[in-house]
Amino acid sequence: MDTEPKKPQKDAPYFMIQSVDRTLMILQCFIEDRRPLGVSEIARKLELNKSVVHRLMLTLLTHGYLQQLKNTDKYMIGPKAFELGSVFTNSTNLVDEGKKVLIELVDRIGSTAHLAILEKDSVLYLVNVEPDHMKYLFGAIGQRRPVYNTALGKCLTAWLPEQQLDKVMEGCKFEKLTDHTITSMDAFRKELERVRQVGFAVDNEESSYGIRCFAAPIRNKDGDVIAAISTSGYGVAEEKINELGITVKSLASQLSRRIGYFDN
Repeated sequence: MDTEPKKPQKDAPYFMIQSVDRTLMILQCFIEDRRPLGVSEIARKLELNKSVVHRLMLTLLTHGYLQQLKNTDKYMIGPKAFELGSVFTNSTNLVDEGKKVLIELVDRIGSTAHLAILEKDSVLYLVNVEPDHMKYLFGAIGQRRPVYNTALGKCLTAWLPEQQLDKVMEGCKFEKLTDHTITSMDAFRKELERVRQVGFAVDNEESSYGIRCFAAPIRNKDGDVIAAISTSGYGVAEEKINELGITVKSLASQLSRRIGYFDN
């Protein structure tokens, strides 16, 4: 006999269909762990009945959203899930135009370039362009990074309304990764004020020693910040910070105009 989740979902919307919700939670496990998972692992993680999880996973397997690894009891994301994700990346003008701008950014600076959006409380990478052979590689695509120690994260949150910013940052732990890492909300707010003043953000060795990253916001036709682009590199000289920031800002403005934004 199937049992209810050990951990009840609080304040679930009235329209929520439990089986669909659980199925999407299973897929979310693969997004979070990024490795093959078994039925028992997922059942423990979600605190659901193992037989319920098994049937839902078999359904996903049948439709191609999961695939079972040969000679094991582990599953991984299937080709249908990738196909679904590609519908998003191929249907948005932001991604199409963003690829062109990132290529130009790589051509000018010679370092890896990214396009990302804010997804809930983290930075989600949509496009990654490497300097070698100018290819769209999968290095960072689909990965998530914290907001507080990334130039992209700063750009994506600097123009948020105060209440929305508080919601995004409410679970942030401000882990100190280097001596330059921002470690408090007060310091983060001051940094966001600086970002608004200059129009670009810098990760100044805040997540890793020797690595500097420069990002600028992308605006839609209504002037809302919907994404950001960045470039990062190792050993960037401090005296180059402003120059690189302005370069990224210029190309970000170009991308904003391409998707309909006009600065009156």
